[in-house]
Amino acid sequence: MVKKKIIPLALIGCMLFTGLPVNAAGIAAVEGTQARNSVTEPTDKKLESVIKVVKAKLFIPKEMIKFDYYYNTQNAYENAYWYLNWSNEDYSQNITVSVDQNDNIIRYNFNDNKDGRSTPKYLKSELQSTAMDFIKKIEPKVADKIEFVKAESYGSYSSQYVYTFRRVENKIPMPDNTVTVGVNFETGKVTSYELNWLFDVKVPSADVKISEKEASEKLGKKVTMKLSYQNAYETDDKGNTTIKAFLVYSPELSYASVDAKTGEIYTTQNQWVNTTENQSKKEAAADAAGNGGLSDEEIAKIEDLKGLISKDKAIKAVTGNSNLLLDKNAKSVSARLYKYRDYHYIREDGKSAEDKYVWNIYFSDPREVNNEKGGDTYRPHASATVDAKTGKLISFSSSVKDAYYYGLEGKELPKINYSKKQGQTILEKFLKDQIPNLFESSVLAANEGSYIIGYKGEKEIYGGYYYNYDRVHEKINYSYNGIHGAVDGITGKIYEFSYNWDENIQFESPKNIISPEKAYEYYNSMDTFGLIYEINNIHNYNGKAKVEQQAEGYSVKSEIRLVYRNDLYPPYVSPFTGKQLDYDGKEYKDNAGKYSYSDIKGHKSEKNILLLAELGVGFEGDKFLPDQAITGKELNGFLTKLNYYYDKQYELNNNNSSITRIDAAKFTVQILGYDNIAKVKGIYNTAFVDQSQITESNIGYAALAYGLNLITKNDRNEFRPNEKLTRAEAADMVLTLLSANK
Repeated sequence: MVKKKIIPLALIGCMLFTGLPVNAAGIAAVEGTQARNSVTEPTDKKLESVIKVVKAKLFIPKEMIKFDYYYNTQNAYENAYWYLNWSNEDYSQNITVSVDQNDNIIRYNFNDNKDGRSTPKYLKSELQSTAMDFIKKIEPKVADKIEFVKAESYGSYSSQYVYTFRRVENKIPMPDNTVTVGVNFETGKVTSYELNWLFDVKVPSADVKISEKEASEKLGKKVTMKLSYQNAYETDDKGNTTIKAFLVYSPELSYASVDAKTGEIYTTQNQWVNTTENQSKKEAAADAAGNGGLSDEEIAKIEDLKGLISKDKAIKAVTGNSNLLLDKNAKSVSARLYKYRDYHYIREDGKSAEDKYVWNIYFSDPREVNNEKGGDTYRPHASATVDAKTGKLISFSSSVKDAYYYGLEGKELPKINYSKKQGQTILEKFLKDQIPNLFESSVLAANEGSYIIGYKGEKEIYGGYYYNYDRVHEKINYSYNGIHGAVDGITGKIYEFSYNWDENIQFESPKNIISPEKAYEYYNSMDTFGLIYEINNIHNYNGKAKVEQQAEGYSVKSEIRLVYRNDLYPPYVSPFTGKQLDYDGKEYKDNAGKYSYSDIKGHKSEKNILLLAELGVGFEGDKFLPDQAITGKELNGFLTKLNYYYDKQYELNNNNSSITRIDAAKFTVQILGYDNIAKVKGIYNTAFVDQSQITESNIGYAALAYGLNLITKNDRNEFRPNEKLTRAEAADMVLTLLSANK
């Protein structure tokens, strides 16, 4: 990457209008890496050209007087591009633009660095044309080949609606190419843009030889629907969270498609040609001095009260375990005692989780690295976690000598003495001793070669193997919990071990589930299965460059193919109903129409109700019931969905009782921080005709709530303090609250 270079605005002006050259050598300077030749090299003339391209299509305000840039050279993972940045004097606002080597604007972002939330003024439907017009201006040739997919909002803090468009060729969608545009829902201005597009690529014709039905049948023979548990979290009114494990059917293959012309089944979108793999040297263990460590005095008190094992015993639990790969040169040892509590979960008896203490232990080689020719540069390191009460090993990880070491230093490859099967036997014997109950409730889910020590021709030689075990319940995999281990094929020692095992999980019963075959019928009957164009990436790697870190000789060529595939997302089918499920285990609903009401048309609060719906706030069902009284629980739910946090001492009753208008006035004034002002006596006179119904202690709250437009009066100049706050009034109030709390 060419590092950025700060350029005064005056110089940019000269570049644009006089062509004054910039030091090309300065632009091409690279720190720490060797730049690869790419289609376009960074020159002063090219920078000038790129700036002109951007300014012809985007408005850069005159107050954006600071400019800098960098040029990202082409590498194995992305093409070369220019990154331009304009900022105002105090850097409180900035515009960033990325331009590829063919002058296509691929990214744009405007940031005003404002903290806090924004209040929507526009509906998604009102700003969709703004997004499309921006695309037409930036990339007109792209705008002619896209169709609208969806508009999303990520809450009031995001400040924008994000519109997604996908490519269409020959009236067939190409979802791997997309354009996204973010439009500020308060100002109506475009704030972000990203183009993911293959230019100058050959698109096959739309002619097919395989029907959709034939494709589905072919996939049915290849794709197996697997029954598994997925995670959802449920939080009660007290803030305690438990895990609900719900059942789903999902394709065992994460990807599968059928070629619409040949009938070939694809299980990947990445094709590798003459590839070799090179695993880089692992990073050293984390420094022992981290946040959360306890002082010696604190440790002494904890040991007296809790009966924890000493540091020496914890270290001995690792060094005395002959099954572990611990290099004799890793003689420098440090250990820290840590306390933690899992606040999210409660025990089966309903009590809060207790504090847990662990020893984090770090081993390292204190010798200086010998950089002389023929010198040994490998310095082993390891880390372990030991339960400070039981002395049981919780996790262990050790460095190994991989292809980086043997290839870079020209060392002779060691003999592999243990096979993958033998490694599994070694690990499982260890697991039965360390965590017998957990191992008994788990099943092997994956085992592959772990690290490469060298190559035989183009074939990798693995020096070790990893093994992943899933937790099982009633013979069904629960992949969120499990055990991980890795065994060294040279020594037969374990160099990685860890496990994750939650308590108090509510497992859904598999009684009366449908068959995998029936689940597949439901899966492929959904409208997400059909004909599309997709991208296949062909990776080509020069096998002679096995240990080169710059990946010279590596290239990627992308091609387009016409296929049938299922883009169901999430890919979960209910094993009871056959319907699609979301990540909470509930029937999936498209967020675009999540809240659609039949009873708000023409209501004076219609716009605000719809604006809240755009932010993901509303009521389930097709009726909002705008004139029905809102409950404390419902109003608190509105604020929770908006991530609106406030001092809990002012919280309304979180139950199904209704709220009076004066209670709502007091609540909103308090959470805005005006409680003390509202309590000042003798200064408020509202002129409401029903002011006599408002107590002296509440008159300040009523006056401020009215002044801030949180609670309004009616045409008869009545505040109606004791009437119930309606759902429509709550919608108006919440949106005003967002504006008042910026």
